[in-house]
Parts: sequence; structure tokens; C-alpha cells
Amino acid sequence: MKQPDGERVLTFVNETFERIAKEQAFYSGALMQEVAKRGSLHGIPGIPEKAAGVFRTSHEIGFEWHVRHQAAFQRYTDNGVSKTINLPNEASEEDVARAYRLAWELGCLGITVFRDGCKGEQVLTVGVGARKDKEAVQAVIRPRPRSLKGSTYRTETPIGTAFITVNETTDGDPFEVFVQVGKGGSDTMAVAEALGRLISLSLRLPSPLSAQRRLEEVISQLTRIGGGQPTGFGPTKILSLPDALARTLAEHTGQVKPAPALPVVGGEDRKRIGDLCKECGQATFVYEEGCKKCLSCGFNEC
Repeated sequence: MKQPDGERVLTFVNETFERIAKEQAFYSGALMQEVAKRGSLHGIPGIPEKAAGVFRTSHEIGFEWHVRHQAAFQRYTDNGVSKTINLPNEASEEDVARAYRLAWELGCLGITVFRDGCKGEQVLTVGVGARKDKEAVQAVIRPRPRSLKGSTYRTETPIGTAFITVNETTDGDPFEVFVQVGKGGSDTMAVAEALGRLISLSLRLPSPLSAQRRLEEVISQLTRIGGGQPTGFGPTKILSLPDALARTLAEHTGQVKPAPALPVVGGEDRKRIGDLCKECGQATFVYEEGCKKCLSCGFNEC
């Protein structure tokens, strides 16, 4: 038969047990369902203890007898004989060791031990009650605490000076990232804010990876993303805003040495940060002399 979710379920009944149950008049459909649920005959009202003692499950038989059963077949067989040595969930490491030593003493060529519950999924379980329904784990984004401490880094990028803030939890795990470059309301600032929000979201989502490991993966993805106007030379060369962000995050996590202190640029020498140009894509689209124009390609909206 099939369950409502489409999963196929096969039910096998020991024919000898079913025949004896009918002969001794304790067979019923409800009884069979209870046996399937418990996975054992012990403790079920209406079943004689004698029947419960005869029809035992593998976990109701000591592992020593499992090994002795295999040894009995192995005694007159040249090839290896295989039988699973079933152990209950509460079996200890010493129990496993004893099973192997007994198998060696009795002449078994090899054994396979299996402790109930040692794997997330297993072929056979004791009773349907032991099978837990697979429920979808509800993903919960970690809420932001009212107060967090962090560090803010000033770094030069091809589109101007950026201020990158990394806030951490009390345990020292990275929690959120803020990126600020250009003026508020500009496309340049919108892109920078989007980068910070996406990184922050990846750090707060539930994941088997630690927040530190996730931040390292972000750094790996952003590093060396090229742009049209790199800045700097040699080891300090920055290819783009994402590349500058990756370098700053790597500095924060200790992957690279801190960058040298940047000199304070005067008002006349400071690089102008504009909006993104519709023609060339550079962040040099500025409002000047009553007209919006691009300082790189000359495009204007005058």
C-alpha cells in the first residue's frame, strides 16, 4: 500500500506467528497494528508471554548469540559468512569490542556490527513509532540585537572613498556589514548598500556553516572582480568596489595584513564621486554648472 504522501510501505508478517496467533485465538487486526507500532510482542495485552518469548526481535537477543549463530554457520564453511550483529541504541564501545573479540575467538572470518540509530537513515527500524516524520525545518533569520560593536574601515575604491563597517556578536562572530560610498540617493550608494545588505543576510540565515566561514566564502566570491578604472599599484591595487570590499573583509578576518593608513586628501584633490553614468557605467555622472554630465565620457542631460 501507499501512504498519503506517496511513499510506498510494504508490510511483512511472519507466517508462523500469524498461524499460531489464529490457532490460539489471540489474533486480530488491531493486535497486528499494535505489534507493528511497538516492534515487539512484550507488554502487549492479550499476547501470551510464551509467544512473546519465542518470537523475539533481533534487539531482544543478546549480541553474543548473534555472533554464536554466525560462528555456527562459519564452522563448516570455507568462505566468509555474513550476518549483521545488531546492537541496541544504548550499546557502548566496549560492547562493540566484545563482539569483535568473541567473533575472533569463535573463528568467524569477519563480522558486521550495526548499532540502532547510528545513522540518520536506516533500512530497518523497530516499530513504526520509531520513525519520525520528516518535518521541514522552519528557517529563522537571527534577529538583530539592539546594540552591536564593530569596526569601520576607510578604503579607497575606483569610485571614491568607501567606509565599510563590520559589526560582530558578543561571541566575536560577524553579524552584519555596512558599505557607504557616494551620496545618499545615488545609484552608486544604492549598489553599495545592496552589497552590505546581501552579505548581512547571508550571515544571519541559518546554516551548517559558521558565520566566519560564510564571510570567508563571500570574500572568495568578491575578490578580484574587475572594473573599468582600477586604482592603486602592486599589492594595493584595487580593481572595483567589490574587490575593495573583499580586501577590507579579509583584513578584518585576519587573512591579509592591514592596509597602510590613507592620507587625508584635501578638498581640491579629493576624487569626485558621482552617480553611475547611463552610457559608460562609471561613477562620474555629476551635477555641474546647472547640468548633469559625465566626466568620463561626456554624456550629459543638459
